Amino acid sequence: MTATERELPVRMVTPSFVGLLAAAMCFFFAYGMTIPILPPFVKDQLHGSDLVVGVVIGIMAVSSILIRPWVAARTLSWGSPRLVLLAGLVGAAAFAAYGIVGNTVQLSGLRLVTGAAQATLLVAAITKVTAEAPPDRRGEAISYFSVAPYLGIGLGPVLGEPLYQHFGFRWAFAVAGVIGLIGAVPILFVPNTRQPRPAVPVRRSIVHRAALWPGAVLALGTVGTVAMSAFMPLFVSDLGASGTQWIFLSYAAVVLLVRIVGGRIPDTMGPARTGWLSTGLICLGMIGFAVTPSVVGIYASLLPLGIGIALQYPGLLALTVNRVPEDERPQAVSTFTMFFDISTGLGGLFVGGVVAVGGNRSAFAACAACALLGLLFLRLFVLRPVTGTPVATAEE
Repeated sequence: MTATERELPVRMVTPSFVGLLAAAMCFFFAYGMTIPILPPFVKDQLHGSDLVVGVVIGIMAVSSILIRPWVAARTLSWGSPRLVLLAGLVGAAAFAAYGIVGNTVQLSGLRLVTGAAQATLLVAAITKVTAEAPPDRRGEAISYFSVAPYLGIGLGPVLGEPLYQHFGFRWAFAVAGVIGLIGAVPILFVPNTRQPRPAVPVRRSIVHRAALWPGAVLALGTVGTVAMSAFMPLFVSDLGASGTQWIFLSYAAVVLLVRIVGGRIPDTMGPARTGWLSTGLICLGMIGFAVTPSVVGIYASLLPLGIGIALQYPGLLALTVNRVPEDERPQAVSTFTMFFDISTGLGGLFVGGVVAVGGNRSAFAACAACALLGLLFLRLFVLRPVTGTPVATAEE
């Protein structure tokens, strides 16, 4: 390689990246369409109770967590694009089939399929994205890619709810299936590269140790978003106000703006420093929620919280993948992203229990304490060398 070639900038937005981005956007847009439809569908169409609604919504996390080791073991030998394609097709079929089930047991089964498809798509796509990005730009690549699922979930309900109100559940779910199917088309044009399986199979543990503590920090930070989603409407009502939708819209705008405009921050600042900053900002935002006397304080607290959430995921994931060899990257990505599902599932139980004992403010305070614990974990466990794997340099 000549000096001129070494100086040429690496293109971040390649046809392969765009194909993966489009597939993720369509899948999560379709998934987002089902979010406002499922509760009334379970209650009105399938005559399920509030408890059943909770089970149907949350059961996805079970299959999402369980399938990750299987996906990690096959990402290199099958090829990431092939797995993304498979996940997109299976997910699209599941979305469309929601509307023709006859009972909540069948729907729960389809939700398990959806969880498996979602985890497969994310692990395979992120593995491909981080593999093609240079080490000093992986945080940027992750930031840009993470816009797709976040934006898809945010915009999907805008189409899903009017569809079911005007045309019924079956048509709404069918359209979600079609959109999910459309997302599989761009993957057909992404080259599927595979690595041959070794003659002697390498036995690996289900989880990768290098991703455990960064994943734990991620879970401790994102539990705050669980509390905000579940209890912010009640908290705003306690303050004698309304208009929660504008609070959530403002939060989403901050996260998306930082991930798009500030995509280079995790690489420029370094993944380790980004982990420190983002987790500290999440803690600050949750403290603001816990002590604010007014809605104005909520909006003020959204800024550090949104910036922290936007930076924490790409920063900690880049730190994780930079510390492992290429052949262990799928397993590390699988383990790290698993903690997001753990936080979503167990976080709801945690904050619900805290609210039952001490009210909404206590839940936000408990989430601030969780983020503070995450900072402690960063110092004690994440920023020390990981035995047997490459470690992040001081510049990271």
